[in-house]
Amino acid sequence: MKTWSVSKIWQITRRLLYQNRWIYLFLMLWPFGMAAILMVPAARPEIDDVLSVVHQECLYGLGLVAFTGSALLGNEQRSRRIASVLARAVSRRQYFFALVSAAWLPLTFYVLSFVISGTVLFGAVHQSLALLLSLAVAQLVLGMWTATAALFFATWLPTMLASTASLALLALLGLAGYNWPGFAPARLLFTMTQGDLDASARMLQHPGGLLLIVLGAGLLFAAGAAIFERRDLRLKSD
Repeated sequence: MKTWSVSKIWQITRRLLYQNRWIYLFLMLWPFGMAAILMVPAARPEIDDVLSVVHQECLYGLGLVAFTGSALLGNEQRSRRIASVLARAVSRRQYFFALVSAAWLPLTFYVLSFVISGTVLFGAVHQSLALLLSLAVAQLVLGMWTATAALFFATWLPTMLASTASLALLALLGLAGYNWPGFAPARLLFTMTQGDLDASARMLQHPGGLLLIVLGAGLLFAAGAAIFERRDLRLKSD
């Protein structure tokens, strides 16, 4: 990809991130708040409480991507910014890539907060930091899938239906992991949000599941970009 194309994509992505900066800032602080709730009453919280919070935070991170990603395209249409941006020699595929990037990048900051606060919690209950880092990697990869799914559905569904559909797709992936333990991508999501954390760490030693999730995200991106290039961009006034 040419340097000027990357620069244009980054300018669009940065503008989208800046518009929602306060929401992202609040969500970045969320893991610290959850850690404080556990650490303030007792210097050493119960391990079950820590693991429960960690599971919840993994779900919140993916939910963040699903809801914000689904709303990006609709917000751009309502504000009519999309017409002015596409008029400046930016292709629709580049614009779609910027939307996906703006949906996924906040998760990287959220995961950074997750790792910093989780280091304190895992240290208090004497758990291996390798588990925490495994969950962070899994969140980033599954977040890539969720971001592309959210934008894929947003190209042909209203915002609320798009976010619901992307979360439903994640739920189906988790259900598949419960019913078919041998299906690595689905099992990774299930163990990350509900199952044994040691199982998540062991699965990451064999990255086939992660690679399949990245491949699925690539297919969703290709399909979403193809639809976006052909759709009628009706500017919304409501």
